Amino acid sequence: TVRGMVDPLLVQLGVLSAAQLLQLGWSRWEIERAVQLGTLLRLRSGWFAQPGASASVVSAVRQGGCLACASALRARGVWVPEGLGRGHVRFPRRAGKSGCSPFGGSHAVASAVDDVETAFRCLLRCGSAEDVVVVADSLLHLRRATRAELTRWAEDAPARVRRLLVKVDVAESGTETMVRLRLRALGIAVRTQVSIWEGMRVDLLIGDRLVIECDSREHHADWDQQQQDRARDRELAALGYLPLRLTYRQIHDDWPRIAADILAIVRRGDHRRPRVRKMRS
Repeated sequence: TVRGMVDPLLVQLGVLSAAQLLQLGWSRWEIERAVQLGTLLRLRSGWFAQPGASASVVSAVRQGGCLACASALRARGVWVPEGLGRGHVRFPRRAGKSGCSPFGGSHAVASAVDDVETAFRCLLRCGSAEDVVVVADSLLHLRRATRAELTRWAEDAPARVRRLLVKVDVAESGTETMVRLRLRALGIAVRTQVSIWEGMRVDLLIGDRLVIECDSREHHADWDQQQQDRARDRELAALGYLPLRLTYRQIHDDWPRIAADILAIVRRGDHRRPRVRKMRS
């Protein structure tokens, strides 16, 4: 019988504190008995893991902290750039260990994985300018935060960090945010999530007709998805648009060449629809 509210994600990841196990209806005797039987593993005093628990969460708790920052956000389903790496850990102040630290001061470690707000406050310190906007876009898209909440969560950060939130925009994937930011940094005006036809919306639109679609997945889409993507590109071309589809790996690993190609298209004026000259009578 559940006696209190425990974050379902923590149950899923399999690492809980003694207090959380008690909330879930365990008795202290049952906890100790489970440790003896091997159905619970004691990670450190007051913290336990079930068989098959998340290795990254187990590691963080064993070190005396919790999964934090980019790692906590990933665990909670937020789109996080791969460049931020994994294994981010936050320690309580008294631990005397170096780890991720949120703007506004750290607090006690009460769960194996930090909440979204604490994790975002840490990321404001750990991440690059692009990382911050990418994650903020994802939080808005997933409705895990509002613009007002993002502003409040960043209020203890330096002004240069707070100003980044002005760049937050509508996006359905992190790669889309990355491309948008990089194009605007090049001085290219780009619109996001543009409806160009009934039932058809594109990720990014430059000028009148240059459409950029961004793959948010690291691995190639299945064949059915590729077929749909190609049919969509054909429809866009038939409507007079110039579709440019970028894969996840291209955006991450080959951006300079992509940027050069887009600049070449824009400098030729191919992103604009040709003007129709009126015939003189």
